[in-house]
Amino acid sequence: MAIFYLAFLPQFVSPSDPVLAKSLLLTGIHNLLSLIWLGGLVVIIGQGKRWIEKRSVQLWLSRVSGMILIVLGVRLVLEERQIWAVIIVDGSQFLA
Repeated sequence: MAIFYLAFLPQFVSPSDPVLAKSLLLTGIHNLLSLIWLGGLVVIIGQGKRWIEKRSVQLWLSRVSGMILIVLGVRLVLEERQIWAVIIVDGSQFLA
């Protein structure tokens, strides 16, 4: 984080400002915003955990992920195979 502060914050400190005080203020603001953001994520993820733990949701997620895997497998089977040949001309390699 120190590298971030040393690289990013100086552009917001004007030459007439007290550098240490302004840098600490900006660092404090960044830390406060990070705390608010991460706290919100914790609350949202906690609620999401309860929702995902429901049996009906797990069954629905299993069905959807299974269908996605089946579709990808069918697509892979139906995909046209391409055979690449390497052609060497004057020491240079080309794909054909």
